[in-house]
Amino acid sequence: MPARHLVQITDLHIDADPNDRKQGRDTLETLARVVAAVGREHPEPELVLATGDLVDDGSPEAYVRLKPILLELGRPVSAIPGNHDLIGLMAELLADETITLASGHNLDPWRIVMLDSTVEGEAHGHLGAERLAALDAELSGECQPHVLVVMHHQPAPIGSPLDEVGLDNASDLYEVLDRHTHVRGLLWGHIHHVHDSTRNGVRLLGTPSTCVQFKSDPTEAFGYTDEPPAFRRLALHDDGRIETEVVWVA
Repeated sequence: MPARHLVQITDLHIDADPNDRKQGRDTLETLARVVAAVGREHPEPELVLATGDLVDDGSPEAYVRLKPILLELGRPVSAIPGNHDLIGLMAELLADETITLASGHNLDPWRIVMLDSTVEGEAHGHLGAERLAALDAELSGECQPHVLVVMHHQPAPIGSPLDEVGLDNASDLYEVLDRHTHVRGLLWGHIHHVHDSTRNGVRLLGTPSTCVQFKSDPTEAFGYTDEPPAFRRLALHDDGRIETEVVWVA
């Protein structure tokens, strides 16, 4: 069976005000360049994962500016909130037949599980008992042979200046994941840089932003790099392998 092809875009940080800039960059313009690059992908992705911080200030105006760009992808989009988002406005202003807030997707023989790791009004992430129980139930039920779990916050600590505002109960998440041997990968955004490691046979993947990137050295103060916008391509193979690459958009 051919691999299932996906793309991840994350940390778009679209502003309500068209004149606002992040480190001198127009975030809508950098996203448009990423979208154009995704459009040149071959094979075309079956699904685009938009993994949070879709807008910068949680404003209706920002979501209104964002939606037409996402629709230009011409592909189904699965979105989850980040700490800058408001899930109610996402449901009202983004969700339609193309952009979904669904909790999961079947791409035989894979299941893509979308986790909301946000805490309203806070920068850090947390997976409460209800969310963890729902995840455990899904992984325990009739499921595809391979699972990719997707969320916004990194399962801290991973050696990033943002570890203080990562997922604050990563051990609870891993307790659930460790009970299910068909989980192949855990994918996130939030950190604005690349991460790729393995834990108990599970691939751990963090992805840069479509706008600006953060320094990744935990010994340095928080700051920015001059790296360009980026997205991640993924090929999910029928034997459970994840083939993936970060694509930098000059």
